Amino acid sequence: MEDGLRITWIGMAINLLLGLGKVVAGWYLSSKALMADGLHSLIDLLTDVAVIFGLIMARRPEDANHHYGHHKFVSLSKLFIGGALVVFAGGLLVTVLIDLRTGRGAPKAEGAFLVACLSLLAKEGLFWWTRAVARRLKSDLLMANAWHHRMDSISSLGVAVALVAVWIGGADWAFLDGAVTLVLGFYLLLEAFKIFRRACDDLLDAAPEQEIIEDFREHILQVPGALAYHDFRVRRVGDVYEVDLHLQVEPELTVERGHAIAREVKQQMLEMHPEVSKVLIHVEPANDEHIKQSGIFDVENSPPGAIVD
Repeated sequence: MEDGLRITWIGMAINLLLGLGKVVAGWYLSSKALMADGLHSLIDLLTDVAVIFGLIMARRPEDANHHYGHHKFVSLSKLFIGGALVVFAGGLLVTVLIDLRTGRGAPKAEGAFLVACLSLLAKEGLFWWTRAVARRLKSDLLMANAWHHRMDSISSLGVAVALVAVWIGGADWAFLDGAVTLVLGFYLLLEAFKIFRRACDDLLDAAPEQEIIEDFREHILQVPGALAYHDFRVRRVGDVYEVDLHLQVEPELTVERGHAIAREVKQQMLEMHPEVSKVLIHVEPANDEHIKQSGIFDVENSPPGAIVD
């Protein structure tokens, strides 16, 4: 996770420089779109702080007040990122609508265009770098921050395109400065809502995507002695997953042997999926009382009367 902290600190420094530069340049060059783009970069500072906070807190071990660890601080940080973006995008849309209605002069497009291009290159590079680190660490929080950088680079691209049109067309095309900002505002609002909703799902223990669940399930019945299972549940806790299930074994096995089978199932899942932090297994005898019709069975070794999904 050191790489995750490092790239976030670098992003934080870049956002500070770009944000201040674009706000000052936008004010001096009379470009509302460039100022809005600069404010977006400054808000990115808050989200970078949230990412750093989440990554640091998630590393803390369980304690007397947090029996299940601190991984949900990552989800809390994602909630803050999404919420901050929703507020920013909403305020941006209101401001642009007011400006379009009242009208304003044309921006000094030449200088503003160069600033927007510099921002585009910096933020696009930061997106690819952060995304690579997020994929390597399988960090949903870092991936959210990476797409935050991509949103900023797209914002700068839109601003640059509008400023080129104003540069070439003159005052008659000045409305594009606000029109592009309006389009970008709606896009930012949509992406912010996705991040916010995903964080809410995590905090409310919503099940992850079905393909993730199926990927975890495939390792259970591969273990010798694991005959069936049911009540298989997965939840995302920050950037990791927790799994629990009821595992059926032969009724005649000793407690020690049943425990050994469960331990092997757990080890298989943890070794194949480093993103899984905990696996809780309840061992049951595979008899009529415990076999569930909704369970998953080893067809060849399932007990008599077992119903296979």
